[in-house]
Amino acid sequence: MERLQNQVARLYYDTTAKRSHSACLAHYEDWSKAFIRQFKPWLPENKEAVCLDLACGCGEFLHLLESAGYANTAGVDLCGEELKQARPYVKGSLVHANVLEHLKTVKTGSTDFISALNFLEHLSKDELLATLNECRRALRPGGALVAMVPNAISPFASVTRYWDVTHEWAFTPNNFYQLAALTGFDSTIDFRECGPIPHGLLSVGRYLLWRTIRCAIALWFLIEVGTVRSSVFTMDMMVRLRTPLSPPLSECKP
Repeated sequence: MERLQNQVARLYYDTTAKRSHSACLAHYEDWSKAFIRQFKPWLPENKEAVCLDLACGCGEFLHLLESAGYANTAGVDLCGEELKQARPYVKGSLVHANVLEHLKTVKTGSTDFISALNFLEHLSKDELLATLNECRRALRPGGALVAMVPNAISPFASVTRYWDVTHEWAFTPNNFYQLAALTGFDSTIDFRECGPIPHGLLSVGRYLLWRTIRCAIALWFLIEVGTVRSSVFTMDMMVRLRTPLSPPLSECKP
């Protein structure tokens, strides 16, 4: 019998995505504006960078990359209907395949930037380890994997952890330090919150309120355990893993 995760992923547009997706340019432009505010500091400097979006869905993040001038983009997803929805708004290659199986076909050191937004939490721990290993292999030295995942440190972590029936778990920053050590990513890892970013009057108000709330969360941790644990308290968090500039000794030719 097909696993629940595979059934939902294969039919993700019908089971999930179509409730928030709109097949029009305005939808993609709105998502691009939201994404660029969050991800701009972490996008590659080189517009010729080879970019691969894992579980790309309806292509909103790929549309952002292409709108920002990136010329070499590709996405992979198990849901054919989502890729069909993406095609009118995405120029790059769209591959209908299991993400891990597709990663195994990617040439070693051929990719500069891999994005995995709201994807890693759908994997079992063994699948996660295998996926990160393949990402590190596919990335060039100095390349980056940027992910967005549920943040287990948030007081409302259960909202994102259980939002989707196929979510396997939520993450803490320490999980990524462990995984980086196992998979050969650099030990310096960047984390960011997915909170309000000021870009108008309403967002400024939300930002100021959020800063007050996060101070209260930090104080809670400080009182309970004597440390703030993390500087990331939003329900989702962003993480950037990078490959070392020099390959591991085991990969160097004699």
